[in-house]
Amino acid sequence: MCEEGGGRNVCWQTPMGVIALLCLLAASPAPPSPAPPSPLQVLQNVDAARNAFEEAVLSARASEVEGDKILGSADFDVYTKGEDKGLIVFRGGKNSGRRILNVGDRMWLLVPGATHPIPITPNQRLAGGASVGDVARLRFARDYTASAREGTEDVRGKRCRVFDLTARFAKAPYPRVVLWYDEAAGLPARLEFFLPSGLAAKDVTFTRFTKSFGKTVVAEMEVKDLLARDSRVVTRLEYRDYRPARLDDKIFTPEGARGI
Repeated sequence: MCEEGGGRNVCWQTPMGVIALLCLLAASPAPPSPAPPSPLQVLQNVDAARNAFEEAVLSARASEVEGDKILGSADFDVYTKGEDKGLIVFRGGKNSGRRILNVGDRMWLLVPGATHPIPITPNQRLAGGASVGDVARLRFARDYTASAREGTEDVRGKRCRVFDLTARFAKAPYPRVVLWYDEAAGLPARLEFFLPSGLAAKDVTFTRFTKSFGKTVVAEMEVKDLLARDSRVVTRLEYRDYRPARLDDKIFTPEGARGI
């Protein structure tokens, strides 16, 4: 390659190897985009955001909200261990001292002064439109299979993939669930739960996430009871403190739970 300079021709030699490399780079295709997560991985990611630690304690508040007005609230602590042990302890308010214990598929309400625990189901109301299952029990990767729909949908400005979830067990309170998944963030954006009759029963929107001990966890979500008379009221669940802990198995018994 030559050019004129200072009244003379100046020639530069470009090694053939360099030219070949430049041509190869120009012709090489862009690296492939990473494959989207599998449906099972999506469910595992949703579980990780809702249940980040094998053993944990969190403090929470459930508030019934209509517009900007708070109609009522309840504070409680949640103790979880593994996939099948949970304890909810109400702190203050009209339900103060009540406990909800979950071990495997069994669930009980412990009322102060009562001798025997009362069997309940995961659909038992926690506060407003939120049920016990919303907080303590549900594990999507364990309880559901998922299939992806074509295309994406928008949830509060986030482009989401949509998954249809089918319960693995016949006695599941919600045999069908629709999940909107924010793939860019790797987090759930919305859930809609359906009764065995096919009626849409509950709509859950994840409104805020936070970091706790290096993990991304749900900080706030809103639950709307689609069967309620007043559709304007939503239940806001706020998780105010979420931390790993070492928990004794004894607290997940009716006797041990009363001592918490």
